Amino acid sequence: MKLTKLMLAGILSVSIASANDVMKKSMAMMEQGMTSIQTGFMHNNEALIREGLKLVKDGNAMFSDKKVIVNYMPEKRKHMVNVAENQAKRIILDTNVLEINLDQKSYVDAANAYSDILNACSRCHAIVREW
Repeated sequence: MKLTKLMLAGILSVSIASANDVMKKSMAMMEQGMTSIQTGFMHNNEALIREGLKLVKDGNAMFSDKKVIVNYMPEKRKHMVNVAENQAKRIILDTNVLEINLDQKSYVDAANAYSDILNACSRCHAIVREW
């Protein structure tokens, strides 16, 4: 019986840690991706931009569900979960626009899409972190 309780407690703590890891992993991936995209633009390195774009897409996919997002918002801001969710949707659209512009070799428009992604990130962080 004690072993069962101990195992259950272990599973529960791993589940709680995993929930926190979703946000940390998502944000770390997106940060690394945004840095790679910016570096790629600065060094005319399309491959680096595409690598960063994949990281941003993957990180955003982990943290774009309203049920996940609301768990990380301050209690007095939870009613604004739709704003955060909309920024995640905006990131999805902007990453697609960036990719299309890269495919068309329209680098100025691709850079503008990168700026839009950064603005969506900043808007969400301002809400979630109560800036």
